[in-house]
Amino acid sequence: MDLFRISYVVTNKMNLLAGSTGFLGSKILKELGDNEMPTVAVCRRAISNLPNNARELIIDFDCLHDIKISQIDHVYLALGYPLYIHNVMGFMNTTLKENLLKVDFNYQLEIAQKCQEVGAKHISLISAVGADPNSWNYYLKIKGMLEREIIKLGFESTNIFRPGHLLGNKFRLDIRLADLASFIVDPFLHGSFKKFRSISAKKLSAFVVNHKGKKEATNYFEFNDFIKD
Repeated sequence: MDLFRISYVVTNKMNLLAGSTGFLGSKILKELGDNEMPTVAVCRRAISNLPNNARELIIDFDCLHDIKISQIDHVYLALGYPLYIHNVMGFMNTTLKENLLKVDFNYQLEIAQKCQEVGAKHISLISAVGADPNSWNYYLKIKGMLEREIIKLGFESTNIFRPGHLLGNKFRLDIRLADLASFIVDPFLHGSFKKFRSISAKKLSAFVVNHKGKKEATNYFEFNDFIKD
C-alpha cells in the first residue's frame, strides 16, 4: 500500500481520528461529522460514507514516521488489533501478542507524539475497563501501558474512556454471544462491579465526542459516566 505524504492546511480546531474504519472508530467519525467537527481520518483504506467535514489520510502505519500533519487540536485514538472474545480474556499466542503491542500500543503512542509535536492540546483515548500495566491479562496490560505513556506526554487535557463490552457488532458471532451474556449478567453487576457492564458502541461514541472533561487534567470515564445522560 502506498503512503500518502500529505500536509493539511487546516484550522487550529482540527481533530485527528486514528482507527476511523473500526467498529467503534467509524461511529466516532460519524459523530464528529454530525457535530460538524472538521477531522483528519487516519486509515489504511478508503472510507465509505466519509462525512463532508472529514478528510482521509490513507497511510501505511508501519511508516508513521513519514506522515506530515499540521495544526491538530484534538486527537482521538481508537485503533485496535482485531481480537476474539477469548483473546480479550487473556488467551493469546506469541504472534498475536506482538501484533497487539504494535497496533494498540506502538502505533497509537507514535500518533499521539506526532500530533503533540504539531500543537495538539487535547487527547481522547479509548481504553478498556480494568486496564492496568501490571495485569496478568495481556490485553489489559497493553491498555494500561498505553494509558500510562499517554499521560506522561502531558497534553493539556487527557481523556481516557474505559468501556466494558461494546454492544452492537452484528457481524461477529462471538460478539453476538457476548451481547447475550451481557444481557443476562449486567443486571447483577452492582457497586464496584458496575463498571464492567456493557455499553452500546453508538452511545459510547456520542459520549466520547461530546464529553471533553476538565481542562488541564487527566479525566477517566467509565460506565456510570456513560449512562448519566
